[in-house]
Amino acid sequence: MDEIIVKDLNVNYGDIKLLDEINIKVSSGKIIALLGSSGSGKSLLATTIMGYLANNLKLSGNISLKSGEALKNKLAFIMQNPRIAFNPLFSIRNCVYESLQAWGLKKDIERIKNVFNSVGLEENILSLYPHECSGGMLQRVMIAIALLSNASFIIADEPTSDLDLLSQAAVLDILEKLKQEKNMGILLITHDFGVVARLADYVYIIEEGKIIEQNDCLKLFLNPKTSLSSNLIKAHLALYGEFNA
Repeated sequence: MDEIIVKDLNVNYGDIKLLDEINIKVSSGKIIALLGSSGSGKSLLATTIMGYLANNLKLSGNISLKSGEALKNKLAFIMQNPRIAFNPLFSIRNCVYESLQAWGLKKDIERIKNVFNSVGLEENILSLYPHECSGGMLQRVMIAIALLSNASFIIADEPTSDLDLLSQAAVLDILEKLKQEKNMGILLITHDFGVVARLADYVYIIEEGKIIEQNDCLKLFLNPKTSLSSNLIKAHLALYGEFNA
């Protein structure tokens, strides 16, 4: 079992500390939730792990794989708004081909079709352009591209926030399937305790760039240690009712 290990991670903008001594782990076959309010540092942590840190920010600490392999070859990113990930002048097929070329992988059309089918997409979507696809379809395309990259881990940054309820459910089903059938490790970044309750094995709570609480999902729901997590749970229960393990 491999594992992403983030150890003593700090990100600074000048004298301002944006991420403060972050220590988290994401294991194969597990969905790890990073939960926090807007501006808490969730997305910054995601982009830092991906290696997309802005030049004006200073990084210290360590991000690595337990196996010692290069993280960039094992990690794929699913973003909140998939539309900005695709070149509007390219068909979905060409977007996929461009990604495969960047990874040095073959353009195996049968493999592409099989992977697209595995996430509920028919092969005719390959001839469409991004503007002809719904947000839910594009989110599935991003997941399919992640699978084609041979990634072992996925960072999913608010993957359902811009989708309708049916598309949200479909994307969550796919993520759960990837965990169970592909043994993928998933870092699920969200502000939605409902998503956490359904999918997460373990939860980290982040606020003002610090991890303020962490626990197994059920234990956190039953016995939150901080006022932030307690308030988030109360807000969730007010909307959706009791939590059932």
